[in-house]
Amino acid sequence: MESPVVVGVDGSAESLAAAEWAAREAARRGVALRLLHVRGRHPGQGGGTDTATTVDRRLAPRVLERAAERVHAVLPDVRVHEVQADGPAAVALVRAAEDADPLVLGSRGLGRVAGLLTGSVSLGVVARATRPVVLVRPDAGGDARRDVVVGVDVIEPCDELLAYAFEAARRRRARLRAPHA
Repeated sequence: MESPVVVGVDGSAESLAAAEWAAREAARRGVALRLLHVRGRHPGQGGGTDTATTVDRRLAPRVLERAAERVHAVLPDVRVHEVQADGPAAVALVRAAEDADPLVLGSRGLGRVAGLLTGSVSLGVVARATRPVVLVRPDAGGDARRDVVVGVDVIEPCDELLAYAFEAARRRRARLRAPHA
């Protein structure tokens, strides 16, 4: 059985765009889509007040419901599973990435810092994930053809990652870019 496409959702415009992108990817592959919402997103929230925990537990199902509605508006036939996990978000998402193909995240989440193109959670996940992670901008434009960009650590073996990137580019009839710094 193929791994599902997993998308982290937090209710932001970026995460909803990521859910839509992930749904198209799941349909393209013929696999299920797993919507994942992490309660207690930030490290400091883990031991929050009872009120904050209660609010978070009440909001989580609504976040998942909104993401599922967005997905089904675009692709009504995609199989969607809604999952909640406890945070911190980067840790829960890295754990989810182990079973995902790929893990999809919005380029920024709810905790916007002016000037950042990528949110702190996304950066933390990309830095630690050992499986493919896709970052989606809110203006991703549905099925518009975009380049596939792969980042590799040339010190570590990366044949599997490069094969994944080439296949993703082939599937989309897109260019593959591998910037080097």
